[in-house]
Amino acid sequence: MISVVCVYNDEETLKRALLGSLRHQTAEFQQVLLDNRDGRFRSAAEALNYGARQAKGDYIMFVHQDVWLASKSWLEDVESILNAIPDLGVAGVAGVSENGRNWEERVRLSIEVLDAAYGIDQITSPEEVQTLDECLLIVPRRVFDRLQFDEETFDGWDSYGADYCLSVKRLGLRAYVIPATCGHSCARRAGYQLWEYKNLLKYQKRLYEKHHKHYGRISTWMEELSWLHLKLREIMAVLGPFYLSLFPPLDRLLQKELSGCERVLDLGCGHHSPLGSCRIPYSVGVELFEPSLQESRRKRIHTEYVKADIRAVVFKPKSFDAVIAVEVLEHLTREEGVELLGKMAGWAKKKVIITTPNGYMWQGTCDSNPLQEHRSGWTAKGLRQLGFRVRGLAGWKGLRGCYASIKYKPAFLWARVSDITQKVTWYWAEQAFQLLAVRDVSNEQAREPE
Repeated sequence: MISVVCVYNDEETLKRALLGSLRHQTAEFQQVLLDNRDGRFRSAAEALNYGARQAKGDYIMFVHQDVWLASKSWLEDVESILNAIPDLGVAGVAGVSENGRNWEERVRLSIEVLDAAYGIDQITSPEEVQTLDECLLIVPRRVFDRLQFDEETFDGWDSYGADYCLSVKRLGLRAYVIPATCGHSCARRAGYQLWEYKNLLKYQKRLYEKHHKHYGRISTWMEELSWLHLKLREIMAVLGPFYLSLFPPLDRLLQKELSGCERVLDLGCGHHSPLGSCRIPYSVGVELFEPSLQESRRKRIHTEYVKADIRAVVFKPKSFDAVIAVEVLEHLTREEGVELLGKMAGWAKKKVIITTPNGYMWQGTCDSNPLQEHRSGWTAKGLRQLGFRVRGLAGWKGLRGCYASIKYKPAFLWARVSDITQKVTWYWAEQAFQLLAVRDVSNEQAREPE
């Protein structure tokens, strides 16, 4: 039997995600829910150790509130997989191996990922990793009796899982990612810079100090840890706010453009729209691909949702302050895109905002979503002819390749070079990798004759 231990601070998310997927499981299980809405637990390690003391199963599953299990037989299937691993110390659904040239090559997962642009496929059999992501950890009862989470060193909410993986290896056991499909609604690593995570650097340094003498390289879900990486993070932690003011990311630029807009329509909203960071009072997300639509619902990015083809959807004239389409136009033919832009101008009172790659960039089907195929390319000159003012994003186009990934190593350094070049490409959009185009339809209405 598996004991499911979850510490939560959002009851609605817990019910909608984890509990919803546990409700119809075929296997018997124990549920241990720890309510931390009042902050009774000061750290994840403290809370999970407390929950484990109540667990009665052969395996203890420590899981986040926003994880959901993909099948009714998930617990039953997982227990069979775990029973077949003789040297199991801890298992999970996302982790990072020591083998590989970069993060993308080292990552192993069985989470449903809607960013297959990373080129990461789900595993089909258990694979050993160095560390696991903390969204879901499963520890055999006999192992946990020997080794608990380190409450003293990791007295917060970061790095406790990576520490457990590295510690269990020193007992002669191993950490595995297992093929157990599930989902996770956390937007971590999406929309934030690493230096913006509160306390993360502090616990990464503690993790490195505790284990670096035993491991040549420590690879975690968030990033690889080394003396140099940590020093760079220390610098960025200080310079980060100033850096973002000089080189604002898309969500901040979008928030500025949407100032004064209270009703926004997001066409082709996907599962992680930057509108989620813009604090819009009322927004509608339109999406045709069901997995992306459901993921966005779970994250509660928009007020309302419409499942529809954006080429066929209809809204009342001037029913939104702004209409946006982020990385959408390139998925339509040129004719379909021009027609959609005309409709967007009819639905918007103030602005139409789009982003798109600069020129045609090949992309095929990904995320099992045929709508991801690129079918057209758009230029700064062409968008200006359609009435848009155009700026350049993502720096000089020569530094990025497929899926906007940095071409050169080390990626961290060249990403900063890309940021610096954006100070030029912002005004010289023809040389940018990505375009931000804004059409002020309110000014057009003001010029119309009576």
